[in-house]
Amino acid sequence: MKKNIAFSFLAIVAVMFITVNAHATNGMRMIGFGPVQDSMGGVSVGLPLDAASILTNPAGMSDLPGRIDFGASYFVPSVEYKATGAAPGFVMNDDVTIKSDRAGSPVPAFGLIVPLGEKFRFGIGAYGVAGMGVDYPANLYSSVTYTSYSQMRFVPAFSYKINDIVSVGAALNIMYATMEFSAGTGAFMQEPHMGASSLGYGATFGVLIKPIDMIQIGLAYETKSFFQDFSFNTAGGEDKIEFNQPQTATIGLAIKPIKDLSIGFDVEWINWADTNGLNLPKYKTKTSPFTMDWNMNWSDQFVYKVGVQYAVHPMVTLRAGYNYSRMPLDSYRAFENMAFPAVSEHHITAGIGINLTKNFTLNIGGMYSPPAKLTGSNPGFPPAGQGITSYETEMSQYSIDMGVAYTF
Repeated sequence: MKKNIAFSFLAIVAVMFITVNAHATNGMRMIGFGPVQDSMGGVSVGLPLDAASILTNPAGMSDLPGRIDFGASYFVPSVEYKATGAAPGFVMNDDVTIKSDRAGSPVPAFGLIVPLGEKFRFGIGAYGVAGMGVDYPANLYSSVTYTSYSQMRFVPAFSYKINDIVSVGAALNIMYATMEFSAGTGAFMQEPHMGASSLGYGATFGVLIKPIDMIQIGLAYETKSFFQDFSFNTAGGEDKIEFNQPQTATIGLAIKPIKDLSIGFDVEWINWADTNGLNLPKYKTKTSPFTMDWNMNWSDQFVYKVGVQYAVHPMVTLRAGYNYSRMPLDSYRAFENMAFPAVSEHHITAGIGINLTKNFTLNIGGMYSPPAKLTGSNPGFPPAGQGITSYETEMSQYSIDMGVAYTF
């Protein structure tokens, strides 16, 4: 049976690598992975509930039975921007808002945990973990502004239960990412950069501590993810961009005050300044003198998560959560913020688990992020005489999650 499960897993992983096109909510990262984590506000490091612990805290696998979790999120962002003081003749003025045509995207989540005796667990997962993009068919300068970044992660992992108090785990992160962007192709003679992909690698290490039955403490560290240079074939030649993903560190606390009730808290640090900071991402090769450098100038980010799960009936488990992170953007990098609008801050989540049989569960969840906006301007951009004093970018989001879990 385990061989059949492993074969099915690999087949589904192959499909996921072809279809993934993720968007994200905290910077360029999803708040959680799969319908259970998403409905808990992303809480997972101190409170492992499903196979997505492979990704967030591999030590948490020791607290779970053998299981398969398969799910998908349909993520829908709503993004728009406008300018103040645009000169006559431009597409936009003070009364016009331009909206992105970017449609919703499916985000897959698949994990398998296999017990290897009493103390060892082996896990393998495939998840859409990060992405972002916009599609403005006619921007302020009457040209397209299109950006797209997505990342898929394939994760083999192990955990070891040292004793009844401490478990440890480690995961290898094997990543595949795609990137495209096109902006200012008319007025500023920018070259379209389309169709680049890259392989990356990194690792995650975790600890789960249970000092007493009602309390669990989780610690997880994800290394910086190193990617190959993204290579773009343009009319002027080959451009290459270095675009890695940041290291993170998370501490989680779970409290189980009464039977069937679990409350989780996570605090996560994301080191955006190292990969998306000053004058980043960086061109390794730039063939056209008209190609504009990126300067996202993101700051590091703290993400605060809280989630509650309560089994109201042997067949029904309710979940709810809240996730907050201050946007990492620099308001003075207005053009980059239009292209990669990571402005969402508050996320409200809820979900339900329905036990259809003793071993088979249907999980449903949802997330809503209310509108958030950022107003600023790029010093010296656009050129003088166009009258623009500031740009405003606004974004809201929602997602619908569904998945099934089978324990064995």
